[in-house]
This record gives sequence, C-alpha cells and structure tokens, in this order.
Amino acid sequence: MRPYEQLPHRHPFIMLDAAEVLEEGRRARGSRQITSNDPIVLPDGTLPQVYIIESMAQVSGIASSRKDSSLFAGITGLTFHGIVRAGDTLEVESTVERSIGNMYIFTARALAAGKVIAEGGIVLHFDESHGG
Repeated sequence: MRPYEQLPHRHPFIMLDAAEVLEEGRRARGSRQITSNDPIVLPDGTLPQVYIIESMAQVSGIASSRKDSSLFAGITGLTFHGIVRAGDTLEVESTVERSIGNMYIFTARALAAGKVIAEGGIVLHFDESHGG
C-alpha cells in the first residue's frame, strides 16, 4: 500500500515509501529507503532520531486501521540502539497493545540492516470529529 492512502501526511512529511497492514486493526510495517540527497538526512549522512520516531508513529497509525485523524500524543520507554545512515532501508513495525477510548498505545520498533535501531511505545489519540 502507498502510505498516503492511509495517512493524511503528504510530502515532505510522509516518512514512509511503502507500508502494509499485517493484521487489520492490530499490526503493520513500513519502510523508507534513506538516501544522501534526502532533505531530512544530515550532512554527515545520518537520519535524525526525530524522523525515526515520526516513522514509528506513522506506521502505528496504519496499524490501527482507523480512518479518522490522529494526533501524536506521546512516547513511552523509547530507547535507541544505533543510527540510520544514507544507504540504509529503515524498516518499522508496530503493534496495537491496547486502546482506551480514542487513545491507542502501540509497541513499535525500527530496524536498519536487520538490527534494532529504536524500540518503545507510541501513543496516538484519534479524533472522530475529523474523520477520513
């Protein structure tokens, strides 16, 4: 699936090249090829951590399978174990752990070259009044 089919984000704010729902309303994964001419890549060729977090949030939104707008509400227990460089493919997986009303809590992880780069919780709040 093209991520913009599920997310309200558009260039340059969409952080994914591709995404797929693995289990409707529960799990998804997405990816982005990181290139040296990508405007979000630093001059030293590294991807800032904030973009890894945003990628995790976007895949989490897709995992929920909800069509209404969401707000990035928080991060829980997020740890970084490495860096992503130009030439890497950033792969992100996210699973819905629980929901409380319109608040969803996900477990997400980001990988590059088969190694876990970041992992932790992502919290999204869905707003039914601004449905998709």
